[in-house]
Amino acid sequence: MGRSDLTLLPLSTAIRLLSRWLAPHIPPKLLHQHEKISDADLLAVALLQKLHKVPYFSRWWRFLKLNYFSHFPSEPQARIRLARLTPVIEHLATEVQSLDFVAVDSEPLPVSTFKRAPRCKFRGARHGFSTAGPVYGFKLYAWSSLNGKIVRYEIRPANEHDFSVLRKMNAAWPAYGGPKQIGDKAYQSGTCLTPPKINVRKADPRWKPEYGAARKSIESAFSVLTGAGLRWGQVKTMVSLRLKVALNILAYNLKFNDLHV
Repeated sequence: MGRSDLTLLPLSTAIRLLSRWLAPHIPPKLLHQHEKISDADLLAVALLQKLHKVPYFSRWWRFLKLNYFSHFPSEPQARIRLARLTPVIEHLATEVQSLDFVAVDSEPLPVSTFKRAPRCKFRGARHGFSTAGPVYGFKLYAWSSLNGKIVRYEIRPANEHDFSVLRKMNAAWPAYGGPKQIGDKAYQSGTCLTPPKINVRKADPRWKPEYGAARKSIESAFSVLTGAGLRWGQVKTMVSLRLKVALNILAYNLKFNDLHV
């Protein structure tokens, strides 16, 4: 069942299919028989919000309660339960797999406009810069396979250098089969394949033109994530930021999974 298929199905059918796929991955200790909706159903509803590109969870939840599922719990309860499920969602969002190549890149995660940053109280947020300009908040660092699937990611303060974060992420490099890493000029080093700088006298002999095309896989992935709401809405805590990123990545990666059960 592909991602586009889920958006065309009736909501009740889409929730049922997603819930069946999710249920085996949710630890038993998180199951509560007295609740009005299971954790798997709740997570399915949250993923469908991302797939249907509804900007705000409050509007999505109110729409579903008024038109389809009057038995749903209150929105605050749903938010509390989703926050509790954040580690489960993060685990489901990516998958350790053996790869020959990965594309690496970063995407800004602002928590405030740059002008309002002095009044922002978000713990851990920092000033930084990206290709889109100055950013206050964090950055999403990710590896993608060459078909565009996000296989690993980290959320780090915006002031950390791309290559420094890559070195930390490489602690898991052997688990992915020691893939060759394709990055942009910010990742120039002996361990990452990067295009030559304009003023360089001798280009890296390892760089091949096809690597430039391969790197577009992660650029396309970030473009889809941004269009689906990666930067929408306000977040006030690190848990809410982690939840938003994990839901967006899991929803995006669904198209690479077989949901038939």
